[in-house]
This record gives sequence, structure tokens and C-alpha cells, in this order.
Amino acid sequence: MTETPKVDVTRIVDDIRDDISRRRAAGDLTNEDIEWLLDRRLKKSLAKAEIDDRIAARLLHESHDWNIDTGYEIRTDRKDVSGVFIRALKFVVRPFVRLYTDHILKRQSQLNQAIWHVLLDSVEQSIALEMEVRKLRKDIQDLKERA
Repeated sequence: MTETPKVDVTRIVDDIRDDISRRRAAGDLTNEDIEWLLDRRLKKSLAKAEIDDRIAARLLHESHDWNIDTGYEIRTDRKDVSGVFIRALKFVVRPFVRLYTDHILKRQSQLNQAIWHVLLDSVEQSIALEMEVRKLRKDIQDLKERA
């Protein structure tokens, strides 16, 4: 039987880390670096906006459940007869109110969605430009060292 060569996992991991370090030194970021930068910048922007933390967390999630929902509920916290009366009155008036509010809410939802995607695209573009600037600075530095 032939003996299988032993794999030096530590050496392989060290080689990978060295390769990543060389790439970063050359101004080339890994996909993980780019995702980390994107996440960090979005979180920083949302913190500046001073919005509810739960909404910020929902914005950073892949789904779009943060957006306006036109299927809003009719409810009240009143427990007595006035609560029953208010719920019944809201139920009767709701179709008439929705005639005026639904299209506004749907349009706002579409605007929210569009603005969010424009923001994501602009942050991704700024990261791509930053990577390009890093590479150009590294190339300039290399040219200066050769001269």
C-alpha cells in the first residue's frame, strides 16, 4: 500500500493569509472586505439618520419588509364600550379613508424602495472607486520606488 502524503493545513492557511495580505497591500480588497465596508458604511449612515434601531436592522436585512404596508390594522387599546364603538366606526369608515390614502402609501412605498436601492448602489460605487484609488496609489508608490 502506498502512503498518502500528509497535508500541512497550517502551512496552507498561512499561505492563504499571506496571499490576502499581499492583495490588500497592493490595494486589492477581498469580497469579504468589500461586504464588510458596505455593511459598515450603511450602519454608519443609518446611525446618523437616528432612526429606530428595529427599522435600521430591517433595512440591513435582505427582505423588504421594512417598507410601508397598506394593509394597516384597525385597533384600539380601549377595553370598554367606547373601544368597541371606535373599532366599529373605524371599520365602517375605513373603505372611504383608503380611497384617499392607499395610492399615497403605495407611491411612498415605491419611492422608499427606489431611494434605498439608489443608496445601496451609490455606496457600492463609492467602495469600488475607493478600491480603484487604492490600486492607483499603490501603482504610483511602486513607480516612485523604481525611479
